[in-house]
Amino acid sequence: MDAHRTVVVTLSGEIHLKSRRTQRRFLSIIADNVAAAAGIKAGSVRRIGGNRLLLEGKRALDQLDPISRVFGIDHVDVVEVVHTNDLDEITEHVVRLWADETASGTFAVRVKRIGSQTWKTVEAERHVGGILDRPGNRVDLSNPDHTVRIRVDGERTWITVSRTKGPGGLPMGTQEPVLVLLSGGFDSVVAAWMLMARGCPVEFVHFSLDCAQADHAVAVAQALDERWGHGVDPKVHLVDFQPIKEAIRESVDSRMRQVTLKVLMARTAAELAERSGIGALVTGDALGQVSSQTLTHLRAIDQSTEASVLRPLLGMGKEDIVSLARKVGTAELSARAKEVCDLSDGLPVAVDAQPFVVALSAGTVDDALITAAADTAISFPLSEWFPGQYQVGRRTAS
Repeated sequence: MDAHRTVVVTLSGEIHLKSRRTQRRFLSIIADNVAAAAGIKAGSVRRIGGNRLLLEGKRALDQLDPISRVFGIDHVDVVEVVHTNDLDEITEHVVRLWADETASGTFAVRVKRIGSQTWKTVEAERHVGGILDRPGNRVDLSNPDHTVRIRVDGERTWITVSRTKGPGGLPMGTQEPVLVLLSGGFDSVVAAWMLMARGCPVEFVHFSLDCAQADHAVAVAQALDERWGHGVDPKVHLVDFQPIKEAIRESVDSRMRQVTLKVLMARTAAELAERSGIGALVTGDALGQVSSQTLTHLRAIDQSTEASVLRPLLGMGKEDIVSLARKVGTAELSARAKEVCDLSDGLPVAVDAQPFVVALSAGTVDDALITAAADTAISFPLSEWFPGQYQVGRRTAS
C-alpha cells in the first residue's frame, strides 16, 4: 500500500484569536519563514485545514530542527500518509510504526476523523489500542509516555511518527521592527529573542568602547539570528562611542557617570532608530540589577528620548535570564563577554538620582557628540559579517 512521509506544521493557537484578514497575513508570513528555515521554495509550503501547513519532500524532513524554531509554530510533526481509511489497514501501519515504541511504559491512542467512515472514533481508538496493548505496557489517557496520533481525512490517513515542540508566539515580521541595544552579554540578546517571539524583526546597535568587544557582540547576535531569525536578515550598527565616554569622564561627576552613559546611549540609539524608521528601542534592563537600572534611573532614561524603550526582562532575575539564554542557545557565547566599562573610578555611584539631575549631568556633554557618534555608525547586514571585518571608524579589508 502506497505510503510516504511528510512534515506538518501546526500554528500557534494565538494566531487564531486574530481576525480572518489578519490570520491570512500571518499565514503568508509564517509560510515564507518556514520555507526559509527549511531551505525550500515558499510555494512548497501549503496550507491544509485552518491551522496547519504541509511541507512535502525530503528536504523538509532533514530540516526539522530549524523548522521547529520558527516563531508562530506550536509543534512540528513528521507524519506517514497512507491512502486508506480501512481500520484494519490503518492498524497494520500503526503497529509497524509504534509497536516497538509503545512496548513499555504508558501510551494513548488519539484519533481524529473528517468525512464518513464505517467506524466511530472511539471504536478506532479502542481497536488500535487493543492491538498495541502488551504485558509490558499499559494505557494511560491522562499523561501517557507515548501518544499515537491518527488523523483520517476522507480516504487518507495521517499517522504521526514524531512531534517536536515549537516556540509558539507570533510569526516574525507581523509586528514593527525594533532596535536592540546589544552588549554581547546575556541580557540584551535574550531581550531581542523575546521581541522576536512577539513578531518583531530586530536590528542591533553596539556601542564600541575601548573596553568593549564589537566582534564578540556581533557574534552573539549572529548566533541568535542563525537559530531563530528565519526569514529576515537584520542590520547591525557599530557606533564609535569612545569620544562620548571620554567627554563623560571629563565633565560628569563620577557618581553620575554610569547612568549618564546609559542616557547618552539611549539618545544615540534613538537617533539611529529614527534614521531607520524604527520607533522603539529594546534593552536588556532588569530592575535593580545595576545602578543604572533602578526604577528612578530607568525613568530618567525614558525621559531623555522620544523613542519608546521596551524592557522585556524588567521583572526577571539573573538566574532566569541565564536559563532562558541557554534555551535560546547564546549562553555559552554570552558568558565570555567582558563587563561593561566602569566609569566611576571605583567610587560609590548614584542609584536614585532624580530625572532632572540625570538630565543636567547628560547636558554637560555636547549634543553635537551624539550626532557625531551616530554618524560614525558602520551598518551592514548581519548575514554578511565575519570576525575582524569591521573596526570602529573604518572598514577593514574584506
